[in-house]
Amino acid sequence: MDGPAHELRFTLPGLLAGLAPDQSEIMSNGMKTVAFILLAAMALVTSLGWMFSWKAERRKDEALIKYQLEAKQAIAEANKATSIANEQAAAANLELARLQAKMLPRRLTKAQQETLVSDVSSLAPQSASIWYGAGDKESENFSWDIASALNAAGWKVFSPASTATLAQSGKPFGSIPRLQTGVVVSSNKHGPSMKAADALAAELLALGFDARKAEEIGSGHEPLVVVTVQARPDGAQGEMKLNAIGR
Repeated sequence: MDGPAHELRFTLPGLLAGLAPDQSEIMSNGMKTVAFILLAAMALVTSLGWMFSWKAERRKDEALIKYQLEAKQAIAEANKATSIANEQAAAANLELARLQAKMLPRRLTKAQQETLVSDVSSLAPQSASIWYGAGDKESENFSWDIASALNAAGWKVFSPASTATLAQSGKPFGSIPRLQTGVVVSSNKHGPSMKAADALAAELLALGFDARKAEEIGSGHEPLVVVTVQARPDGAQGEMKLNAIGR
């Protein structure tokens, strides 16, 4: 028994010693395999992470581009709507200005009065009478503007007075002239008065008011210019007419 046992004791360690290198190699190979698997897994995770990150960035960029395009389109549409609104507002303001120009009463501004005074003062001391239709407040106020300017120019001016025409019944239509408009300037055959009447009519016309020299010459003996302020004409008058707003 001692022989085999002794032999067994020496044989088993040898066997174990003989197996140790293989186990070490197996463990080493296993660790390498595990490390390779871990590295592969890490590479896969990194790749997947990069891929998902790239896709996310791409989607983000696409969303940003889409948002920018939509924003530009919205801004363009808003600008177009604003432009249309501005054009409509400008057209409405112009139409309002035209309507106001057609309705504003005739008046001489301070600058127009100064111009009239400067241009007709050389004709002083010309006598002048100014008339307007009874009940026509607009014509009355304009008459006083003209009278004030002529008075400042040194003319001998009578205070404006009203006239009234009584219509007769039973007259056929067309036999009685209808209401006249504008300013009519007349005079008698007195030379300086005729010159003064021509100058005054031309000055009022140059200031933008409908004015004309009367076709008939008065028969009075005293040198006199007669200014008849009739109803306001249709359309713009004064500066509005000169600026063509009422056209």
